[in-house]
Order: sequence, then structure tokens, then C-alpha cells
Amino acid sequence: MFEIGFSELLVCFLVALVVLGPEKLPKLARTVGRWTGQAKGYLRNLTAELDRESQLAELRKQLDEAKRAVQDGAESFKDSVQKQTSTLQASVQQEVDAARDAVTPTTDDGTDKKP
Repeated sequence: MFEIGFSELLVCFLVALVVLGPEKLPKLARTVGRWTGQAKGYLRNLTAELDRESQLAELRKQLDEAKRAVQDGAESFKDSVQKQTSTLQASVQQEVDAARDAVTPTTDDGTDKKP
């Protein structure tokens, strides 16, 4: 990103040594090191949080797909049960009509005889 080489770092160190002096340079180095460590920690936490968020988004997507699949399966099952129920009702109605016809006496002209 910045492409700072050893020679540029050496020049920065020498300028800092001349400007600050040998007494303040170690304190500045510790402060800069602490800031760099904190920045790395923040970046590490941010990266971990982004990873968790992306995993959470993926899990939500999978959950939505599973929910949709279950709903589709339930609709299919419901339709199948309704078809079977209507088929059974029609079959039972036919049997009831056939039994009623067998029990009800008819006259010669095909009309029902009233008791």
C-alpha cells in the first residue's frame, strides 16, 4: 500500500532522532508501537465481527430457504390430503347411493314405490 523501504525508514528515524533527541525518541517509539498495536486489535475485532455478520447472513439465507421448502412441502401435503378426501367422499357417496337404490323398492315403470 505505502511501499516504504528500509532506506525511507532509516531517513525517518534519523530525522526523528535529530528533531526529538535521544531522550524523547524511546518514549515516542513506545507510543507509536502502542497505537499500532491498538489499531491492529481494532482491525482484528472488525474483521471478526464482519466474519460473524457474513456467517449470520448466510445462516439466515439457509433458514429462509428451509422455511420455504417446508411450506412448499406442507402445501403439497395439504393438496394431496384434500384430493384424497374428496375422492373418498365421492366413493362413499356412490356406495351410499348404491345401497339406497338396493334397499328402495321400485315399480315396474322404474319409479320409486312409496311404502
